[in-house]
Formats: sequence, C-alpha cells, structure tokens
Amino acid sequence: MEEESKMSFWKKCKTSVIGLEEYQNLAIQKITKTIAYIAILMLIFAFFITLSITYRFHGLMQDVIMYIDANIEVLNFKQGELFVQSKDKPEEPIIIDENNNFNGKIIIDTKEIKEEQLKTYENEIKSYTNGILILRDKVIIKTNGIDATVTFSLKDIAEQTNLMNIEKKDLVNFVTGTKMYQLDVAFFIAVFIGIFINFLATTLLDVILYSIIAYTVGICTHIRLKYSAAYNIAAYSLTLPIILNLIYAVVNILTGYTITYFSVMYMAIASIYIITAILMIKSDVIKKQMELSKIIEEQERVKQEIARKEQEEKEEEQRQKRRNEDEKKRQEEKKKEEDKKEPSGGGQKPEPQANIKQSI
Repeated sequence: MEEESKMSFWKKCKTSVIGLEEYQNLAIQKITKTIAYIAILMLIFAFFITLSITYRFHGLMQDVIMYIDANIEVLNFKQGELFVQSKDKPEEPIIIDENNNFNGKIIIDTKEIKEEQLKTYENEIKSYTNGILILRDKVIIKTNGIDATVTFSLKDIAEQTNLMNIEKKDLVNFVTGTKMYQLDVAFFIAVFIGIFINFLATTLLDVILYSIIAYTVGICTHIRLKYSAAYNIAAYSLTLPIILNLIYAVVNILTGYTITYFSVMYMAIASIYIITAILMIKSDVIKKQMELSKIIEEQERVKQEIARKEQEEKEEEQRQKRRNEDEKKRQEEKKKEEDKKEPSGGGQKPEPQANIKQSI
C-alpha cells in the first residue's frame, strides 16, 4: 500500500469537490482521519444551521411573547417546570396553527401527558415546515431544512440564563429586554449539540451505505478496492452534497424556499462522484500499468543491448586471443627456419698451423 498522503482539512475538502483525479490520495487515508474529516465538516454544518435557526428563533420568540401577553392567563416557571394556562380554554392545550407570523405550528401543553400523547404531538409538528412543542420540562423544535427534531431541557436553559423562577410578566420583560440574548446563546448551544450529534450519526451511516456502492462499483470495474478505500471514497464523495445541503437548509430556514426532490439530487451527486472517482482511479491504474510496461520493455531492451555488447566484447577477446596464438606460432616457425640455415657443429673452423722451422 502506498504511503499515506498528508493533507489538511481544507486541502481534502477542495480535492473532494474539484479534484476527482486525486481521489486515489484520499482513498489511502486512514479511516480514523476520514471520520475526523466528516466530524469537522459536521461541526461547520451544525454551526451555520444552528445560527440560522437561532435567528429565526429570536424573531419567533418576539411573536410568541406578543401572543402570550394577549392570550395567556397564567405562566409560571419554577424549579425547572413550566405551567401555562390560556384565558379562553384553561384546561386545553394551546395551539398556534399557521398564522401570519409563524409558518408552522406551536403546541403548548404543560400538563402531565402520556407517551402516546407525546408521540402524537411530535408527529403533528413534524408534518409542518416549522414546529415547536412546549411541554412541562422540555421544548421540542422542528424547523424547515431539517427533518429531525431537536429537544432541550427547560431546566438547562434556566440554569444557563439564571432564570429559575419566572412569571408571565418576567418572561415578557426578559424577552423584550437585553437578556434575551442569553436565551439565544442557551438556545444556540442546546440546538448546536443536538444537530451536530444527529447529523454526524446520520452522515456516518450514509457513508457506510455509500461505501457498499463504492465497493460494488469497484468489483464491476475490475478494481480491487479494500473496504477502507471504498469507505474513504464514499465519505469524501459526500462533501459536495453536504455543502449543497447546508446552503439549501440555510436558505430554506430563512426564506422557506423548498426544492421538492433535493434528497434525490443529494443521492445522485454522491453516486456520480463515487462512480467517476473509481473510473478515474481505474484510468490512473491503467496509465501506470502502461508506463510500467514501457519501463519493463525499456529495461529489457537495455538488458539485451548490454548482453549484446558483452557478447561482442567476448568475441573480440577470443579473436584477439586467436591472433596472439597465431602470431606466437609464426614467431616459433620463423625461429625454426633460421636455426636450419646455420652450419652444423656450431663451432669455429680451425686455422691452419704455421710451419715453424726449428733451428738446430
């Protein structure tokens, strides 16, 4: 396996969206780092979504307070529990349904309710673009752009805003005064945590499902993908759909604009990225195989050339050796011929003795 490529979060984000040809670098990342990337992406996603919801919540609270001031007889919050009673029908829950100030539904029921009634209320607010369910000890919110509901405790918000015991007039003064921003901060924190956990879990589940698609595409295209590589490809392919989902959710929360088949587009974009990335990886593998084949051919050619030169040198050495042997033979034969031309005996001829007359 290739050495893991070190990439920053923003580099990964950019590559995921516009760098399909570099997905092989993302595929070799460790799964732990991929999960960390998704977590950071979800933190950014949750921040902007929560900021938009908080903005809407701030304006909504002004409308709710106006309604409370005109229609609520009793409002009391003490020791983490809320009690609300309307002027017209004290024993019945308060329902604010599709008025001009709120595009959705608000249900206020601070009596003891059973689990079945709670499920009914939750289903009612889920069927609207925006919905708020206010109970004795908690508030459940569903807003446009987000299918899931967010729940937070009234006691936790009271502790964060230092409002443990309040009456109707105190709440009106609080919401219309500067301390309303404390409620906004508490609301932001509670919603942010809920949205982050919810969307992180949902996205990680989506990654698992899309990784199966990636692995299947790999098999169909004859690419041997490890599951970790398929998981990484699936995770990074969701980057653009998540960004588009963020933009759509913010616009939807602030303006109410909806796209009917956005979820289908979300899945289609992710699938297209997965298929394209795998095909480009296959193309890159084929290209590398061709380059490797050329390198092998070149190495074989060089090897043959070296072998040829070695053979030529060897033949040249043999020819030189034969020439040396032939020269040696010629020298020996020449010496033998010279030896034959010399007289036999090999000594000097004796000189005639001079006749010496002896004198008597």
